[in-house]
Amino acid sequence: MFSNLKSAFQNITSKDKKENEYEGEDIQAVIILLLEACQIDGDTGKAELEYIKKLLVNKFSFTPDQAERNLLEALENSDERIEIFSQIKIILDEMDHEERIDVIEMMWGVILTDGIVDDFEANLMRRMNGLLYVSGAESVSAKQRALSQTK
Repeated sequence: MFSNLKSAFQNITSKDKKENEYEGEDIQAVIILLLEACQIDGDTGKAELEYIKKLLVNKFSFTPDQAERNLLEALENSDERIEIFSQIKIILDEMDHEERIDVIEMMWGVILTDGIVDDFEANLMRRMNGLLYVSGAESVSAKQRALSQTK
């Protein structure tokens, strides 16, 4: 009896995982940080959202439809989110140092998409460097790589 119940539960949870397009908790956390970079200046620009979708397709092998759905879901849930520190903890737990540098590079790419780095965006990146244990020099290199990709 318990094996049948366990089997039924596993079937239900595997279907739920397929319906949820996020590949993993760490990717969900990255999407949330990318949205934070997009929204921190008070203007959620279309170019920035398109850049995030492009990142999801190129870096995480999402299909364009999956990228669109994940981004829309994260945007809908962004009003409910009151902090990002839990997302940072997930990234620290799940990603190695090089992957965290990649997250910083992706965030810089989102910020640089509109060609302007305002005070709020610069402050966010300084905080992210410290919270993700990325040095200033590593962040500058990541920013330069992101700048070359946004042109």
